[in-house]
Amino acid sequence: MQAQKLLTKAELDFIRQLSGIAPAPEPQEQQRLQVDVGSQFRELLSRCAANDQLSLHAHVANQHLAFDLHIGVDEQSVPFLKLRAPQIFDEGDSERGWRSELSEPLPLMNKAGRRNGLWLYQLSNSGALIKCTGQRKAPKQFNALLPVPNAEPIAISGAFVRATDNDLHAYWLHALDAESDERLREFIFAQHCAQDLH
Repeated sequence: MQAQKLLTKAELDFIRQLSGIAPAPEPQEQQRLQVDVGSQFRELLSRCAANDQLSLHAHVANQHLAFDLHIGVDEQSVPFLKLRAPQIFDEGDSERGWRSELSEPLPLMNKAGRRNGLWLYQLSNSGALIKCTGQRKAPKQFNALLPVPNAEPIAISGAFVRATDNDLHAYWLHALDAESDERLREFIFAQHCAQDLH
């Protein structure tokens, strides 16, 4: 039976780094961690996956990572677990979304792919710090495209919360559809992994 991966290599390397374990050597070929469960447990997992959202929670270095779990079935009807990119939270007096301070601000774009005068400085699961440039005033709401390296832009929406220091504006932020939400999580997780390597 071929093994199936429960976590991606990047996720495993990140967890290993936080816990001080050296990264695993590169595997010869991609494999997945096979979930070998009895028929009753398989049926229970399938029922849960059909009716409820399953998730895996990790608490590492004062951070809480919440991975959505999805159960797939391979060609032999054997279930396997698939993780999505996590939501990342800082733990403390109150839990809040981990904030990625971008090394360089990213220009938001309109539907036509042109810059709209809004620049993204900081990003979390649910919010962003944005600077309005030129003659642009801070909009109460916006729909925009977030350009990401080597991929299609992510469709996002923002709602004004408050003005902050340094001419920045805080916005509630969310993706416009499920695919964009997954890609936004992946982008934030990649930023999280990159910042932890420095």
